[in-house]
Amino acid sequence: MRTALLLPVLALPFSAPGQRTFQQRVDHAIDVRLDDQGHVLRGEARFTYHNNSPTALDTLWLHLWPNAYADRNTALCHQLDEAGELDLHFAREEDRGRIDSLDFRAEDSPLAWGYHPQHADIGWVKLPAPLPTGSSITISTPFRVKVPKSRFSRLGHTGQAYHITQWYPKPAVFDAEGWHPMPYLTQGEFYSDFGRYDVRVTLPANYVVGATGMLQDASERRWMDSLAVLPAPAEKSPKGTAAFPPSDSVWKTLRFVQDSVHDFAWFADKRFVVRKGEVVLPTSGRTVTTWALATPRNAALWENAVSYLNDALLHYSHVVGDYPYAACTAVDGTISAGGGMEYPMITIIGNMSSAESLDNVIAHEVGHNWFQGVLASNERDHPWMDEGLNSYLELRYMRARYPRPEGMLGLPGERRLMRHFHDPHRAQSELAMRLNTRRDLDQSSTLPSTQFTPTNYGTMVYMRTSLVMDHLEAYLGTEVMDRCLHAYFEEWAFRHPGPQDLRAVFERVSGKDLGWAFEQLLGSTRKVDVKAVKQSGSTLTYRTTAKGVFPFPVTAWSRDDSLGTFWVEGGSTIRGHRPGYDSGYARPIVDRRNQTVNIPWPDVDRIRIDAEERTLDIDRRNNGVRAHGPLRRWTVPRLAPFVGLEREDRRSTWLSPAMAWNAHDGFMAGLALHNVTFPMQRVEWALAPLYGLRSERPVGGARLFWHHDRLERGPVGNVHLGVTAQSASLFVDAPLDRWYLRVSPQLTVDLRNDPARRRASHSIGYRAVVLRETLSGPVGDTLTIDRTNEDIYHELTYRLQDRTPLLPRSVRLDVQHHAAFTRVALEVRQAFVYDARKHRVVFRLFTGQFLRTDDRLMQRQMGWRLHWGSSDMTFDHLFVDRQDVGRNTAQQMAKDQGAFRVPTAQGTSDSWIAALNMEADMPFVLPLSVYASAGAAPYTEVTSTGRTEKWRMHAEAGIGIRIIRDVAEVWVPLVFTREIADELALRDVDFAERIRFVLALEKLNPFELIRSIRP
Repeated sequence: MRTALLLPVLALPFSAPGQRTFQQRVDHAIDVRLDDQGHVLRGEARFTYHNNSPTALDTLWLHLWPNAYADRNTALCHQLDEAGELDLHFAREEDRGRIDSLDFRAEDSPLAWGYHPQHADIGWVKLPAPLPTGSSITISTPFRVKVPKSRFSRLGHTGQAYHITQWYPKPAVFDAEGWHPMPYLTQGEFYSDFGRYDVRVTLPANYVVGATGMLQDASERRWMDSLAVLPAPAEKSPKGTAAFPPSDSVWKTLRFVQDSVHDFAWFADKRFVVRKGEVVLPTSGRTVTTWALATPRNAALWENAVSYLNDALLHYSHVVGDYPYAACTAVDGTISAGGGMEYPMITIIGNMSSAESLDNVIAHEVGHNWFQGVLASNERDHPWMDEGLNSYLELRYMRARYPRPEGMLGLPGERRLMRHFHDPHRAQSELAMRLNTRRDLDQSSTLPSTQFTPTNYGTMVYMRTSLVMDHLEAYLGTEVMDRCLHAYFEEWAFRHPGPQDLRAVFERVSGKDLGWAFEQLLGSTRKVDVKAVKQSGSTLTYRTTAKGVFPFPVTAWSRDDSLGTFWVEGGSTIRGHRPGYDSGYARPIVDRRNQTVNIPWPDVDRIRIDAEERTLDIDRRNNGVRAHGPLRRWTVPRLAPFVGLEREDRRSTWLSPAMAWNAHDGFMAGLALHNVTFPMQRVEWALAPLYGLRSERPVGGARLFWHHDRLERGPVGNVHLGVTAQSASLFVDAPLDRWYLRVSPQLTVDLRNDPARRRASHSIGYRAVVLRETLSGPVGDTLTIDRTNEDIYHELTYRLQDRTPLLPRSVRLDVQHHAAFTRVALEVRQAFVYDARKHRVVFRLFTGQFLRTDDRLMQRQMGWRLHWGSSDMTFDHLFVDRQDVGRNTAQQMAKDQGAFRVPTAQGTSDSWIAALNMEADMPFVLPLSVYASAGAAPYTEVTSTGRTEKWRMHAEAGIGIRIIRDVAEVWVPLVFTREIADELALRDVDFAERIRFVLALEKLNPFELIRSIRP
């Protein structure tokens, strides 16, 4: 069973990509028995492979996808690791899955077979002789599937609830482009040949089974009908899920048969609550039987699930074409990781929070029967053709049924936050899509599924595609759009269309060149921003970032009356040309920067581009302009309490109470005025004036940043330019006051990073820190002190941040300059995650070296330190007690420089320092850690013979509690070297005073948290 000799068949030359000159067929007959004690399937699989290609085939490639769960080396495990889902990586052997006991035969003669050299879930089988064009061969094999736990991916079990998907030996697709063997993945779906399935499932008689195909057993159909009229269970178990009843000692065999499908899935649970319905299709008049199978914990929520199924079938049948099968089933998947996944004629749904969300997901998954089930494009290579088109139909479904939805997350008050959007359903997708688009971390929607980041897979494949299709519908009109969809479905049902086939149908039916939609919007990462510049009489001047044709609507008003809407078809016409208006479409006059278009109505008071929010405009707040008055493009910002979502019609300013506390100012109260929204803004600002009740003086902070995030090529990704300012007291002892003002202008350049290599990010930054400390107040009866000291620090920084879930690491290299010194520092962090709960061992290396010092200007806080307490030279950290005036508040520390926990002065140096820290999480639910640190620094030994420069090693160890990693922690030093122990004894530092806490509130900056969301 060698593999090397078979690899060349993967690259056989055939007709050009996109030519569907033939299509293979594979018929399956499977007999399987469920062992619900060992969670094992045993059975016999037979498939008949029909070779309709022009080439004789001597080898078939097979998918053995249960092996994706076998170990850490599979493509599935690698993908889950990349996504930070580590359950499979650290799973126990008994929780994993696999397929084995295979013995491929043709006419009872054994066949040579083996595995793909890189993927254990792909195999090959050598045919006894080349299979000629127009011939077929039947191959059989026994098999045994160890069903994995359901928390990993789609195949699995939760107790004795079984989700049996991608479970049997199955030939890969061979088409005009060659073979398509593919490893099983969670992000990245499938491509399979159509055929007839005849499947027999044997299991204890009290299991309720939902499956692809039509149930052939009359007695089982009568039993299902009887279950469908039973009342739902009245009570839930204490944990919210009913216990599994014992399995019946009597067994049953169920037979399911279906033609013209490309997969077979089945789901079994002894607890299912059954509901049944039917729906009559709008065109053919055929009746489709619908089934809903819910677990007891969700039975009440699922009571109307059958009506959701019926409505979804009607919606898709009306817009795309009649559903081709006789039944459709939705299954409650409880906590399965594969919840929300479609298979022919059946779908599994995860836990939902409300009836609206259940209706939404059922409609989406049922809709896959058209795009993934019947059209059946290669979804691994072109996921947008299924997920994106289906999400567009889902958008239309939800828009009609729930004009004012509950919100994306179902949180209290979310409906209120969404009320100002013209279409809240569409807005949810737009806001999510802009998260990465505005950080220049978006990707083309037409990439293969394996190249997307996890976030972009949702926002670019599902959401962006649906938004482009919605834009296309607004441009063409709903009637033309529906004719395009109907024609596409009728021409390509059961034929595996590609992207070029879809575009060809739409352009033929609409009679328009739609390259702007399929190439510019779907096939690139071009950011579109259309800006209204001015309105003068009957002309509109606008500016757009879109190069080439990009149609958008313009709505005009006379006072409060809408005059109508016309479409502008981009800027592709010759300068000075006035083609006029054609069927409601206008073409502009183009100059070097702006474009001008005629407005087809007189007496227009104001206009708005994309008033109904149907295009992919990245920022609609600049879309309006008035004909009269001052500041014609400006709209008064909305002032609202606390925080909210970005508006489409104007900018928002948020006002909320602000409170803080430190040991010097005491309790501080004031207001926070800011523009923090989701997604982030190009210009971000915040102002928080406070008043210290103890210091009796104004304090607070401010921030202003500009982010240049529209760079589409070159080595630079984003540019961040801004300034921060803060002021607080340092010492209050009447009548003397000491306070500081810190101002820090800064520039950061993010180096361009391919989102597909999404973990590592690089940036180079410069900042200046201007720190002014003032001491003032009377001394005695006649003398007043008013002294100000100013320090200016310059810092150049390189940062590497790699958030690989198993091995996260970071590197920071700083060069700092001050009148008193120039120094360089290097910090390297490397973590090793060792379990599925992401417990880890973290190593940190720090080394610093002064390159130059001026002893006349050096100050105490400018030296290196092994223990970094409140001696924060540039005031980067938010210490609650910078002057150590309180017994407990003075025990705050920062994990900086040497990062020793024990409060020691050992290791203070104005030359060099080196330290190694280790933190190891304990493998418990409680957030306990152990730590150890070792550090070295020079010292001067003075003896009777003179001064000698030496260095000394220091060490410590202890335990800690992590509340929020690196933000809120408590550390207890337990052991340390003799020099530290002697120093603590001399200073009379007891056990309680050695305890240190980390409170790094500066890491909870909402601006930075939004921008740091993983792409």
